[in-house]
Amino acid sequence: MTHWTPPPGTKITQPWINADDPRYKWTTGADVQETWRKQGWVPPSANLPPPPPEKVIEPLRRVR
Repeated sequence: MTHWTPPPGTKITQPWINADDPRYKWTTGADVQETWRKQGWVPPSANLPPPPPEKVIEPLRRVR
């Protein structure tokens, strides 16, 4: 394995198991993030602070 660093924004698809591999088990409705977490992946947003609450926009008053 090389120590190549991909440019920012590059999609990396690891880990990968061939469908012919005996360890591969197809399941319906699989949780993709849970599958990746088993391989040590952590979502990038795990360490980010929560987003600020959305502003409430009050409807305009109708003037007669």
